[in-house]
Amino acid sequence: MNTYSKRWPALNFLITGAFLSPLDYFIVNMALPSIKKAFNASDHQLQMVVAIYGLTYAALVVCGGRLGDLYGRKKIFTLGLYTFLISSLGCAFSPHITWLIIFRLFQGVGASLLAPQVLASIKVLFSSEEQPKAVSLFSSVFGLAAVLGQLLGGLLLSMHWGSFSWEMVFLVNVPITLICIIGIHFTMENSHKETNSGIDFIGSLLLIFALLLLICPLIFGQKYQWEWWIFGILLTGIALLIVFFKYEMYLLKKGKPILIDPTLLQHKPFALSLLIIFFYNFTAGLFICYPYYLQQFLHQSSMQTGIAIVPYGVAFFLGPLIVSKIKLAPQTMIYTGLGLLLAGFIFSALAFYTHEKPSLVTHITLFMAGLGHGTIMPVMMRTAITFTTKEKAGQASGLVSIGMQVGSVVGGVIVGTLFFNLIHIIGFPAAFSAAICTIGLVQLVGIGMSRRLQQYI
Repeated sequence: MNTYSKRWPALNFLITGAFLSPLDYFIVNMALPSIKKAFNASDHQLQMVVAIYGLTYAALVVCGGRLGDLYGRKKIFTLGLYTFLISSLGCAFSPHITWLIIFRLFQGVGASLLAPQVLASIKVLFSSEEQPKAVSLFSSVFGLAAVLGQLLGGLLLSMHWGSFSWEMVFLVNVPITLICIIGIHFTMENSHKETNSGIDFIGSLLLIFALLLLICPLIFGQKYQWEWWIFGILLTGIALLIVFFKYEMYLLKKGKPILIDPTLLQHKPFALSLLIIFFYNFTAGLFICYPYYLQQFLHQSSMQTGIAIVPYGVAFFLGPLIVSKIKLAPQTMIYTGLGLLLAGFIFSALAFYTHEKPSLVTHITLFMAGLGHGTIMPVMMRTAITFTTKEKAGQASGLVSIGMQVGSVVGGVIVGTLFFNLIHIIGFPAAFSAAICTIGLVQLVGIGMSRRLQQYI
């Protein structure tokens, strides 16, 4: 029986700190027009404001999980909070767009230290009976961030705060991080610290460069019209991933410190879980296409755009909370979540193709898709960490975070590229319908993989 009495209060502050990572993604997107005007920034610079955060986050998140294993999750989580706090202040008071991009990089570093500690701490601090509820609470913050990021961003930008405008989307992080720093200090123990182990610096660099070489071409490929060298960089990234895996196998055989235990990736059920996580995160494409469609085709304001995403975000928030109350087999919940995503996006595509504008029908279908997202996320997180030991919890949670981040980037690129290329061929409504229909159809891959996972659950 778990005897750590403060685990639930600690979880509240862990979740609140982790909430900063997705919130910052959504809220900063809302401020891009104001940032462009304030700095007279180019579209490429604005793209870097968004991309550098996601790139750093994705590339370093496994390192963040490993640091938690080595030095204790309380210490690394607190370090992440301080990094996020200082970099948020740096963003708000940046004198030039270049400085804003630099501080956004450090925000990504902070986020990479925060996210993996939560799932790993749940694995360590909570009993197997308590973990479903804890994971569901953690998963719900992503849906809440989707709602609040859009609405809060629109609200902060529409209000007058003296000489501040876009700066407020960064300053709002300050009180949240301060509350978390104080709360974690009094409620969390420095759970699970490995001894007599070092850091795999070479492995860390190999993984970071491999992920950067994979993600950067996906983000900037459209800008450079998918020149041949873009694919060359992608292939180099894949080659580096293979080198990284072989290097970790070599270190494991030699009994030396490793970044990721390669046997985790060789464990078929865990690998299948990561692939399902990767594919359902193609839902990120919705947040690229939908705001653009509403503002450029329907000429809606930023606040109207924020409100339009509420049905999806509310359902995304409620899904994990509902899952924690339902006592069904994990496989049943996986099929339910993926099925809702599949049906929700396909029906949404049909509704927009027919009527073009958001309506009660599209609110219902997007709510269905959001509920599917909120259902599948906690089930897959819980399923993935079930296949690992407490000693490998940090590495496993880092890999889960990478699956989510890379899935979001790849999904966003594929869906976004399809959408923007089809606009000039078949028009806005048909292009948007095709894009979100693709998100739904991709879930068929996840359903196929979940059938193979079934024998291990």
